[in-house]
Amino acid sequence: MPRILDEKEAKMREICDKHFPDNWVIPIYGGQLVDLLAYWESWPAAKRALTNNIVPAKVEFLCRTCLEDLRNNSKNLKKYIIEGQLQEKETLANMKELLGVLRDANTTIRWIMLHEHTSNKVM
Repeated sequence: MPRILDEKEAKMREICDKHFPDNWVIPIYGGQLVDLLAYWESWPAAKRALTNNIVPAKVEFLCRTCLEDLRNNSKNLKKYIIEGQLQEKETLANMKELLGVLRDANTTIRWIMLHEHTSNKVM
């Protein structure tokens, strides 16, 4: 809806606060990425709403959080690795915890990989 993207600042602010508080590069079908900062450049209301969420302090916080999460995930995964590999017995005994750690690690790595492709100069 071009009119909302162009003119409706309050609506766009609500959309950005709800759906894009900490991400501005989104994957779409077929591995294509959309950098909303670049894509919404010509839509004033959308751009202002998104740039309100992407301030240097917040970006720095998100990057620091991802780095900390990577360290924690790596440390947690090492608990399950014996002699350089996952052992079937250990994996089956700790399946729920291991899947949780892997899920967290995948989420963090996905955020980093997506946001490497941003036009944001802060990153």
